[in-house]
Amino acid sequence: MRESAPILPAIPHGPGLRLYTAEAGYDARGLLAAPISLLVEVSPTGRAEALAVGTPGEVGRHPGAASAHSVALAGHVLVPGFVNAHTHLDLTHLGPMEHDPEEGFVSWVETVRAGRRQDDTEIARSVRLGVELSLAGGTVAVGDIAGAPAGRPTIAPMRALREGPMAGVSFVEFFAAGALRDRSLARLERFLEEHEGELTAGSRVRAGLQPHAPNTVEPVAYEHAVEVARRYGLALCTHLAETVEERRFVGAAEGPQRDLLERVGAWEDRLLDVFGRGLHPIDHLAPMLERAPFTVAHVNDCPDDERLAVLARAGVSVAYCPRASAYFGATARFGPHRYRDMLTAGINVCLGTDSIVNLPSEAADASRGGMSVLDEMRLLVRRDGTDARTVLAMGTTHGARALGLDEDGFLLRPGVRLAGLVAVPVGRGPHAPTPTLETAILRGGAPRLLLIGK
Repeated sequence: MRESAPILPAIPHGPGLRLYTAEAGYDARGLLAAPISLLVEVSPTGRAEALAVGTPGEVGRHPGAASAHSVALAGHVLVPGFVNAHTHLDLTHLGPMEHDPEEGFVSWVETVRAGRRQDDTEIARSVRLGVELSLAGGTVAVGDIAGAPAGRPTIAPMRALREGPMAGVSFVEFFAAGALRDRSLARLERFLEEHEGELTAGSRVRAGLQPHAPNTVEPVAYEHAVEVARRYGLALCTHLAETVEERRFVGAAEGPQRDLLERVGAWEDRLLDVFGRGLHPIDHLAPMLERAPFTVAHVNDCPDDERLAVLARAGVSVAYCPRASAYFGATARFGPHRYRDMLTAGINVCLGTDSIVNLPSEAADASRGGMSVLDEMRLLVRRDGTDARTVLAMGTTHGARALGLDEDGFLLRPGVRLAGLVAVPVGRGPHAPTPTLETAILRGGAPRLLLIGK
């Protein structure tokens, strides 16, 4: 059971020097100091630079320490702001929903399709709610999927994300298979031409492109996505090896996914020359992954070292969403996720929450931590016994690397421009030992965002 959260002191806002002191500090490199002090200068533009990091005695000797606003965080551990490398903020309005994995993935997709917003104003409102719940969970950067309602690309999620303080990438999603392929690609081209100025503008939130998945986007459309991404300077992401239905359709051109294409009028018999060739989704997509840097989401289905080697050679980042995998029963279908094998193979594995739909009820409550990457870390430490430092790296520096952000901003060290700072309450009596990172993950309370840099 998590310990009750100590009450945080008032957190200063606006420019100036801030001196944070806590029980201990950790980042992807491990323990920094215990106790720890962190001196930060926040500029009028919101830039947050770490001036000194170390024990209170060491940091207290810095010339700026005496005039800094002091924030004493008894019973807390300091860590960098988190990165949610794969999420669907436009679905936040749906809230957490129960799902029986035995009912299959496509039935869940139909439920989400029926409930998702179609109007840009309502889509933006859902994204803003997602931003609020993400900040409550200590997230300072996201890889957000700007979904395509009724197959229509929309700029609304990126605009809403850029209104807020978080950094990251807004990936414009598209589908392009069968009879709908050419129309979808033409619609995408019109969208890109219409919004080129916004898509290529400098911002904390970059634009990206997401061909949805190998079972909904033909290889020729992936080729088009790679060309478009180069033309506009866009990041690339796709779902990959997520479900049994995906493997069945890509390999045999049958099953619920084919039924769905038939229902929406997309199926054409010529697709039998594209799908149904006995290929695993990773092999099917390998030629595209080798042509451009992709973040691939989920990869629950990675059955052997041969497919692992394909991912490693392609240089992809894998955005693993532990609670989403559990929600859809992936372990029962594919066995345990191979994220640790991927890390050993040199693959950059980061963490995502997927949508709020697959999260527990507290994800909809900002006071209980909202949509937190920390809870993804907690699952891996609790369930798999994964090293706490490893999961912290997955939720910070690895996510930054996948999204093309400065990894240094997710380390607590002098001279860096901080992306964010989070306090995790661990509770501590006067004679308790120094709280470990494992303690913060397994027994800590809801994370508290102390600052987010610009």
